Amino acid sequence: MMLEAQIQPADIQDRDGALPVLKEVRRLFPFIERIFADGGYQGTATAAAVRELGVW
Repeated sequence: MMLEAQIQPADIQDRDGALPVLKEVRRLFPFIERIFADGGYQGTATAAAVRELGVW
């Protein structure tokens, strides 16, 4: 089930564009415990940023 969607410019990488989406999802649905993503979102910087948004 899709909970949030945003249209972003083509020059934004998937891993960078995910953070604003996750912030909004966290605000709207604070009870979510688990998220899934494909390989386009991997990387230590992305993982650290997602951890800052809360416990997933």
